[in-house]
Amino acid sequence: MESFMQNIKQELKDTLRAYFIVPHLYEQGMACVEEKLRESMLFSRMTVLHYRAFWGTGNEIYRPAAAIELMILSLDIIDDLQDKDNKAMLWNQLSPEIALNIALGLLTLSQQMLMTSDFAPDRLVAAVRLMNEQVLSAINGQTTDLLNDISSEEDYIQMVKQKSAGLLVTACLIGTLLATGEYNSEVREYAEQLGIAAQIKNDIHDLVDWENKSDFWNRKKTLPTLYLIHSLTEEQKWISDYFEERLSLEEVVHRREEIQRIIEQSGTILYTSVRMRTHYYNYLDLVESMVISANWKKQILAMAD
Repeated sequence: MESFMQNIKQELKDTLRAYFIVPHLYEQGMACVEEKLRESMLFSRMTVLHYRAFWGTGNEIYRPAAAIELMILSLDIIDDLQDKDNKAMLWNQLSPEIALNIALGLLTLSQQMLMTSDFAPDRLVAAVRLMNEQVLSAINGQTTDLLNDISSEEDYIQMVKQKSAGLLVTACLIGTLLATGEYNSEVREYAEQLGIAAQIKNDIHDLVDWENKSDFWNRKKTLPTLYLIHSLTEEQKWISDYFEERLSLEEVVHRREEIQRIIEQSGTILYTSVRMRTHYYNYLDLVESMVISANWKKQILAMAD
């Protein structure tokens, strides 16, 4: 894994140069990729780790891993354009038309990269099918999210499985599938648990991120906000009225300290933190039960830190 970043970056750069032939498209597309490369690269790392853990050798895995990152980046850009948040990201500094064109190009390129990777045709067909199925699943989950059509914890978990957790599952499964030629349900199970834990962690943070993308101000229904709403006393029902749009932002924005106090008193953070840790510990237990070397187990577990 020592040359991981160098290999991924080279694959991405070569691919964009080959297919983004309009100079502006290439320059802005590469700028978006460069911003992505400053992140943890969790998804592509998981693809490579699972390829290695299941006895895959050689550098041919870096192209599919780079394809996974292009898929994730394209969906991130589209999500940000739809949600109108993460204003600091480079693609949100571009005109929406250009940003959308870049996202569509990257999504198409992710499939092109995967299909032209150096693996047996049957494995590539299975990997592309898996990627396409997950993109379609993520579109369904994103639609539910945009409609804010979530009324229970079960609805929330289902949406997370379709979106963020499902994308992580895809990264891990493609690495495993390209190494073994087989679909591994055990890998799917633990990757899904990690993805759910990570999303709950993000939603806990976003509940009280007052200055950036507070899920409270945005009336977004997540595990923390659902628990909060269901925990309200009669005197606190004005919060439900706000989430149901019977009160405007202007009518509640001055009550931030009160909101924070109600969140603390309701046990919302404690409850959702326990739920997050439950999924995280499920992930640990399931990875530990896998029949792979201790070294690769250790590296896969470390990706959750």
